Amino acid sequence: IDNMTIRGRASSSSPSGRPSSVRSRKRQMLKCALSATFLEQLLHMEELDEDELNQAILGFVKKRKVSAMRKDAAAKRRFRQRKSWSVFQSNLTDRQFRKMFRMSRECFQLLCNRIEENVGDAQFKSEKYLKNLKISSNPRDKKAAKMMKCHDSSTGGFISGEVKLAITLRILAGGSYLDLALLYETSSSHAYKIFHDVIKEWILDDRLVKINGIDYVNDEERLKEVALKFARRSRGLFNGCIGAIDGWLVKIQRPTLADGVRHPGSFYSRKGFYGLNVVAIVDRDKRVLYRVIQSRGAEHDSTAFKHTALYKWLTENCKWLLEKGYYFVGDSAYSLKSFILTPYDNAYHGTPQDNYNFFHSASRICVECTFGEIDLRWGILWRPLKFNLEHNINVIDACMRLHNFIVDYREEHRDISAMEELERNLFTDECRRFLATETNVADVGVSGGEEDVRRDQHGNVSRGGRPNLTETTLTRLGKEIRDKLCAKFQNANRQRPTQNWFRQNNRFLD
Repeated sequence: IDNMTIRGRASSSSPSGRPSSVRSRKRQMLKCALSATFLEQLLHMEELDEDELNQAILGFVKKRKVSAMRKDAAAKRRFRQRKSWSVFQSNLTDRQFRKMFRMSRECFQLLCNRIEENVGDAQFKSEKYLKNLKISSNPRDKKAAKMMKCHDSSTGGFISGEVKLAITLRILAGGSYLDLALLYETSSSHAYKIFHDVIKEWILDDRLVKINGIDYVNDEERLKEVALKFARRSRGLFNGCIGAIDGWLVKIQRPTLADGVRHPGSFYSRKGFYGLNVVAIVDRDKRVLYRVIQSRGAEHDSTAFKHTALYKWLTENCKWLLEKGYYFVGDSAYSLKSFILTPYDNAYHGTPQDNYNFFHSASRICVECTFGEIDLRWGILWRPLKFNLEHNINVIDACMRLHNFIVDYREEHRDISAMEELERNLFTDECRRFLATETNVADVGVSGGEEDVRRDQHGNVSRGGRPNLTETTLTRLGKEIRDKLCAKFQNANRQRPTQNWFRQNNRFLD
């Protein structure tokens, strides 16, 4: 160091004939060497231990090396130029847009507007908001504009709310986060952070779509509206039906102890995979009125429903429901109650009980169709969900809420039958291609029908446990209501169709 200092001083006092570039270079080297504070202190120390000197010099060299590495990395860093959402979506046809984001262009824009109204424009950061922020002269926007300028020079700029929502919908539709990171110029690790944040803060907001069974059964006007639709579709046979109930098994990865699950085997269902048992009630238009996503896959549908707050409310208000004539329809997995009508067991073909079962199934099929539409629309459900248990529940809830949003939009803006047929063709083709390429995937679709139901020695469905007086009374009242409906069908001469109107080889089969 002393030699470097002496040489530097000598060079500065050398004759003017010496090249100036050499002098400036030595001066710059001396300035860089003395820029570190600890080296300046070393120069003024009279007594210096050799080990301390070596340690200080090695630290200085390491610091300079790290700084040089960071400069090289910054020079090689690829500057992100985020695509404008308006430019990106304008290059897609309506069919491509619907296939990518599982909804029409107009429905997507309405979803963006609703979310922006709920969370605010500063939180949503739409593309229009970001453009206005650059040219804004409002003092309140000064800090946000400065932050935006920093992001533009470092990360490529803010990610607009439309892009965040598009990334979320693409992952829900089954897209890969790696492809989305390249498409929208984001880091691959940040794609899933956007996904979970949008679901938790935007989609699961009750102001966007609210699903509450207790509020539904307390709204008498809505009960009348739903019952009227069931009555019209069944030609007046099921008057008072306020929803169809069923269970749905959603495939998940095996839970771990980190999820707070002591016995992961309780999530292994009779279908041969780990899952969550979702209890749902829907109306005739396939709108989800109530859902519970908390039961394990090995839990029976009837048991899962008995553990809900809605079942407790129905038990406490069974007299009011009986006076109004309201009830739900469910399959044989549920216990017959005054508020849940199930089909007859072991009904012979051509009997009044069999005729009742046919029309009962025709009214109940809407819940199976709802599960099928949700499962077919959101490709993330085709494979087992691989997040933790909390995120898995949020993903399932988000799929059901978005389904309700699309159903509401479909009823208000477009022809329902034509829109359903278009979506069914688009999503079914993609689902078939997925099954053709994936070999270790279970059947795609809904689960939780009437198979594998335990029965006693007399052939009746075994519910397990000893029923109390309230359960026995509710079952007796349910049998009376079901028998009255069966007699009503018989008096109206309503029978199961005697012909199967299924085409096979361009012929109708009798």
